[in-house]
This record gives sequence, structure tokens and C-alpha cells, in this order.
Amino acid sequence: MTNYEAVIGLEIHVQLNTNSKIFCSCKADSWGDPPNTNICPVCTGQPGVLPVPNQAVFEKGALLAGAMQSEIQPVSFFDRKNYFYPDLPKGYQISQYDLALGKGGYLDLPLEDGSTRKVKIEKLHIEEDAGKTIHKPGKRLLDFNRCGVPLVEMVTGPDLRSADEAADFIRYLRKLVRWIDVSDADMEKGKMRFDANVSIREQGDTELNPKTEIKNMNSIEHGREAIKTEISRQIKEVEGGGKIESWTLDWDEENKTLSKMRSKETEADYRYFKEPDLLAVKLDETQIQSLLSGLPELPLERRERFIHQHKISQKDAGVLTSTRELADYYEETLSFYKGEPKTAANWIINDLLGLVNELD
Repeated sequence: MTNYEAVIGLEIHVQLNTNSKIFCSCKADSWGDPPNTNICPVCTGQPGVLPVPNQAVFEKGALLAGAMQSEIQPVSFFDRKNYFYPDLPKGYQISQYDLALGKGGYLDLPLEDGSTRKVKIEKLHIEEDAGKTIHKPGKRLLDFNRCGVPLVEMVTGPDLRSADEAADFIRYLRKLVRWIDVSDADMEKGKMRFDANVSIREQGDTELNPKTEIKNMNSIEHGREAIKTEISRQIKEVEGGGKIESWTLDWDEENKTLSKMRSKETEADYRYFKEPDLLAVKLDETQIQSLLSGLPELPLERRERFIHQHKISQKDAGVLTSTRELADYYEETLSFYKGEPKTAANWIINDLLGLVNELD
């Protein structure tokens, strides 16, 4: 029997927690607002209006790029990504294409044994969000409140090998963006979403085979289930003598099924060209270093410091760095447990967190 391995790459959209949208003064977080009440001529693409960039978007985008070990580019450009969909009022999306804010990079994904493995970041760019289509029986309703909300899109390399690894990556990235305070990453509210590019190959092969793309997932568990289902489908298709076709797929959580949405687009389909209404984004070295100086000690660095400095176990250090707030609380608690870091860790993990779980 042939042994197969999955080859998975992710495209993740993270909504930045700025006060206003990327090119206008409408508030960025419109969750819970009535439909189409948090809009203006700019974010709905009315004739004669011009976008004005929000500086905070670039500051938070650069901070995330730094945390992802991405090279922040001193000059980047916005482009028009052309496609037609009901919730995209301009008929194009202002995004970044070949000259984006971040170049390269990686994320150290923590593994169960305490080690890490690098997942490459092929691209990290800033763009505006589209609106939201609400499907009702026999009709589609459009809510443009989300138009113009600032996003960072990250594209990983094809470095993940299972649905579980993909879920772990999303979970750790969600933790990271919250840790450095660039996004709430509330997936239920659509503030973090991801697509998964999935293919299979025989164990030992190095070639990349045709892939499918599962779109618009905003739940880690549902995403894991969708990826597992697609891996099984592809193996069954190949074992039956068929070929994998490059389709964009939609996951139906209720019925646990994948359905074809459309053939997968290529970059040529979007007909990118430079956004004529926006100048280049320029960051000199002084600005870049000033932004990066605002990065806190990152989760893995803090976990390792706790292990070596406070002589606590890897498991305990992992729990205590599950959030930045908890890690800060542990270090503040040490002032009351001088010379007893293990005792402080045990009190927080066993007593305090146990009480919190009971209250929940």
C-alpha cells in the first residue's frame, strides 16, 4: 500500500486592531453594528473619492512582520487586485503584490516535545478587507461595514504535513498576534480567517502536486476537520486512478462536506497593477528600528527564559506563557515568592487557574 503525506500551505488574514479603517476615518471594529451603518464614500468606492492611508496600519503591520522574522521593506507599494464579487463595491481590492511590506520570514512552531520547526513565510502584506455576503433562502444580502478594515495577509510555504499541524500553526499565530497586541484575532467575529492549500504526494517525493484551496475558515477545529476530509478525498481519488484538479472548495460544517466553488484563480486572473491614487510607503531605517524596539519578549523566548532562569518544567513554562498577561502575572508573583519560583508556578497553575476554570 502506498504511503502518502500531505503538503499544506496556509493563507491567513489577520484584522489589525486599529481605531479606524485603512483608508478612511470609519471605525475599524464594526462588530455588532447594524448592517451598512459604518461606511462612507471612501470605503464603499464612490466616484471622485481618494484613499488616505492610516499610519497606525503600517506601524502594526511592521510590528507583526518583525515578530515573524520578516524583512521590513523600506519601500513598498499598493496595487489593485481586480475581481468582481457583490461585496467588493469598487470591483477591485487595494492590496500589495510584488513589493509588499514584509519579505520572507518564518514562524518557529512549538512542538509537543519542546522543540520547534520553522514554517517559512513567503509573503506578508497589507490590504483592505471586502464586505460580507449574507446568504438567505433565495437571496443574498450585502453588509459593507467590513469594507476597508485593515488586514495583514500572510502566506506560508508548503511546510505543514497534517491537519493537526495546520491547526497548531493557526493556534500559535493567534496567540502571537494577541501577545504583541496587533489584533484581537477573534475568529468567531471574523478577525482572523484562513485558507488552506492542500495536496498529497508519496512519502519521500519532493515534487509539489496539484493543490486545492479550502476557503474562508474562521474556526480552528472546523478547519482541521475540513483539511483532514480533503486529504482523505485526494488519497481516495488518486488510489482510484483519478487526478487532482485545482479547485477552490467550500467547507459545509453542518454536513461535513466539501463542495466546488470555482476553478482556482491564478495571479494573472487578478490583473494586478500599481494603485494610482496612493504613493509608495516609505520607512527609513530609523523608523524601522524604532518600531521594532516596541516588540515585547516573544512567547517562545519567554518560555525558554522561564525554564532556564526559574528552573521550572517545560510544561509549566508553556502554561505560564499561554498569554502575555499570565506571564506578566507570574513574574509579578515572584516578588512574593522570593527564591521559590516553582512554588509560585504551582500556586498559579494548580490553585489560581483551577479556581478560574471552576468559575467559568
